[in-house]
Amino acid sequence: MGLVLALAFTLLALRRALRRQRELARTDELTGLENRRAFYELADQEIRRAARYGKAFTVAYFDIDNLKLVNDRYGHAAGDTVLRLAADTARKTIRASDAVARLGGDEFAILLHETTAAASETVIRKLRTAIRRFVQVNGRPMTVSLGAVTCLEVPETVEALLGAADNLLYAAKRAGKNRARHRVLAPPPLPSRARQLEGATA
Repeated sequence: MGLVLALAFTLLALRRALRRQRELARTDELTGLENRRAFYELADQEIRRAARYGKAFTVAYFDIDNLKLVNDRYGHAAGDTVLRLAADTARKTIRASDAVARLGGDEFAILLHETTAAASETVIRKLRTAIRRFVQVNGRPMTVSLGAVTCLEVPETVEALLGAADNLLYAAKRAGKNRARHRVLAPPPLPSRARQLEGATA
């Protein structure tokens, strides 16, 4: 009996250790957010879900403006504090069903499930306002630049989706930072003749 119990406890400990390893493999060590690998898995699942059910969703890509200046002037510990505060603020701003991940450096991504363009713009405004309010260095607010893509048309790959959001992020950076750029990916409109036929058979 004692041998059976010892074996059961050993197996339980092994399962817990394996679960913990899986969690660590999907978690960013600094911020506690999900990491790039985990985000890619979630985004791929969302693409599959959208293809099946036709639900819109949004991916936003943002980074911290002028974080390098913070690191250079106040040290990397201060920069890490900014990253942790930004991560915590983003996590509190979105719904529990949504996801936020640190992709690396000062770059973050947000996945908003079943979210229209109008609803995602509301979240984007709330996020940017919250970061300015809660993420500060020596009393000076930090800001973010952000690119967002709302998908009414299902993207082919996660890479294509994140690439589109990343391009919008850098357009916001080039425009002067502390800005957001948002694009809706929608199917091309039907030709007029096809629309007439579709209406005639509806």
